[in-house]
Amino acid sequence: MARNLILSGLLLLSIVSCGHYEGVVQPTPKSYLAFIGNTRDSVAVIDDVITLNLDKELQETDGREKTVLFQIAPGKHKVIVTRMGREVVNRVIIVADGATKEIQVP
Repeated sequence: MARNLILSGLLLLSIVSCGHYEGVVQPTPKSYLAFIGNTRDSVAVIDDVITLNLDKELQETDGREKTVLFQIAPGKHKVIVTRMGREVVNRVIIVADGATKEIQVP
């Protein structure tokens, strides 16, 4: 009888402990490009794939100039900004995990 009780207790304990999950879940850090300065009538092309019309993207104002933020994967990227068909920025940049890389648009 005692043996059955012990076995039942161990079985119950093993079933209950199977659902236990322990660990730390961290969100993936988000990296951004911040286009700062004269973004009016400007178009940004990232890695020859993504095209952003900087006039129409989400903009924040810090009181003196507009900032256009764009979420991007960390790593190496080629960024070209044109205004009215004229290239004003042409850079290869490296964005770290969780970082914001500022690109000054003249």
